[in-house]
Amino acid sequence: MSLVLDGIVVSILLTAFFAAMAIGLNLIFGVMKIVNLSHGSFFMMGSFMAISLYGLYRFNPLLSEIFIIPLFFGISVPLYFALIPRISRSRDPEISSFVLFFGVAFVIQSIAISLYGTTFYSLPISSFSEGSVEIYGFFIPFAYFVAALFSIALIIAIYLYLYHTGLGLQTRALMSNREAAILSGVNVTLLSVIAFSMSIAAVASAGAFSSQILFSTSQDMGDIITITSFTIIIIGGLGNPLGTLVGAAVYGFTYEFGSIYFPSWLNVIPFLILLVVILLRPNGVFGGRLREI
Repeated sequence: MSLVLDGIVVSILLTAFFAAMAIGLNLIFGVMKIVNLSHGSFFMMGSFMAISLYGLYRFNPLLSEIFIIPLFFGISVPLYFALIPRISRSRDPEISSFVLFFGVAFVIQSIAISLYGTTFYSLPISSFSEGSVEIYGFFIPFAYFVAALFSIALIIAIYLYLYHTGLGLQTRALMSNREAAILSGVNVTLLSVIAFSMSIAAVASAGAFSSQILFSTSQDMGDIITITSFTIIIIGGLGNPLGTLVGAAVYGFTYEFGSIYFPSWLNVIPFLILLVVILLRPNGVFGGRLREI
């Protein structure tokens, strides 16, 4: 029983982290209907940025967010204007975005290899307090706990933007009915730039805690992060950022309990669940009728 309860506690913490990792991908798709295959590459770069800041200044991942979030938000603005208008003018934006962002992912990976080589990196436990946090009798590493708290704060910040600001209201209108929102006079470019930049900054900030949750960082980790994020948002519903929480919960619980009871099937179980969801509910748990797979 204690093993099950411990698994539940860890699964909840993983849910927060996986949701923070994937929510930006769903935000971009919901607002612009584009497929960002470079999503995981920005996660990887956020992780390497945290490792570099620790190596240079002994900043732990939480302190490194002071630099990572504004840096990646700022980088995303010129990147948006370099890529998105070209995609929007194409006959098939979704396919065009698929191809273009695949190229972006390749470029980012090449830059990472040139800067860091092909070695696996990780942050020492001492980058945070080496203590632990007790939750209902279970002891969780402090770094793990902080990563989950930061992820929750990030999700709350995105929720507050979407549901408690004027721009957020317009963003949700754009996600719900793009044509009607455009006719009502919303500034599509402004909303898209904000959504795109928030998405990149969010996944990079989640990547800063990669060494705490996933235990290592590598130059080729972007692909599996992108695949995992797509799995999460498809389960929760494409185009529904808050549905990402459901997808993250499904993935987090199966990841944790799979590692306990079926370790040899750990990498297969979440995708089996994805297959079942696609067969039984093609638009995801909270996806709209137009977002079927």
